[in-house]
Amino acid sequence: MDQKTTFEQASERLRQALPLMARNRVPIVPPNYAVWYEYVAGSNAALSEALDRILSAGEAVDEAATLQLYRQYFDGADASRAEAAQRTVKKLIEALTESVETAGSEVHRYGQSLQDCAAQLSDDMGAEDLRSVVTGLMESTQQMREGNTALQAHLAESRRETERLREELQQVRMEARHDPLTGLANRAGFNDRVRELAADAEAAGQTHSLVMADIDKFKSINDTYGHLFGDKIIKVVAKAFANLTKGKDLAARFGGEEFVVLLPDTSLEDARALAENIRASIERGRVYNPKTGEEIRRVTISLGVTELVAGEAIEATVERADEALYRAKTNGRNRVEVGVPSSALAAAAG
Repeated sequence: MDQKTTFEQASERLRQALPLMARNRVPIVPPNYAVWYEYVAGSNAALSEALDRILSAGEAVDEAATLQLYRQYFDGADASRAEAAQRTVKKLIEALTESVETAGSEVHRYGQSLQDCAAQLSDDMGAEDLRSVVTGLMESTQQMREGNTALQAHLAESRRETERLREELQQVRMEARHDPLTGLANRAGFNDRVRELAADAEAAGQTHSLVMADIDKFKSINDTYGHLFGDKIIKVVAKAFANLTKGKDLAARFGGEEFVVLLPDTSLEDARALAENIRASIERGRVYNPKTGEEIRRVTISLGVTELVAGEAIEATVERADEALYRAKTNGRNRVEVGVPSSALAAAAG
């Protein structure tokens, strides 16, 4: 898809989605915006049909309803896995409860047996009677030991099952925040990191930057060599991003052939230098046609860099970086452009 068209379409969808969200009193946060953006874009037929039914019925499409739509049409696979884990936990608790109640009954019977044995003891009882009491005590003790052994085994199995569930839920969370093709964070993972950064008191006084990138003429690559080869190009570019971002930096696949890098505690100039390193690294790379072995034309990317502004919505920051990216495209591609916040421009002018 042509970059100019992509930018114009995104801007138009933003203008269409925001009034709808305001009219329905829906907060502009990533999950809510995703629902309404997809609705005006018409790219998710099932979601559009569901939302149309609600709107035609005159029902409220507030934050709660929008969140329900998001969970149903965006997080369905993860939700089903979470629900399955929840059912397993419920069964686990029920089984443990039953085991503890059984053990409690065993303890109660054992205590009663001890009391009965004690009641039978007397100074003048014969050896046979004493033997009978001891035999009964041994039997009760053995039953108690067997019951306790079973409980211990059940508890050990429950611990193993609980650990397995914990690992499964961790895997679900990781998969929900990572792009399966590249292994980078996805848009949800990017949004999570932005929220974490905004809530970090230590980071409040620091400068943070953002890099947006797009593979040049990617549609032509797909049309010429096919989508599987296009996926290979995306993975090669993603590897360059992963190799050149370290520490607190977060590289994410933003969608399609677009990438984003969040750079905490990084000045605009340092962010530009990193973007240039990434650009040069990809330009130096070589990609070969797996069928013929011939070297394919050079793969390049264009990048837009900007600085995060305190109190500014992340959507505005991304839009400014995207505008810089568009300038890089129109100025010849395979280059880095900077989007300076208006507040910084005003300060420089003053």
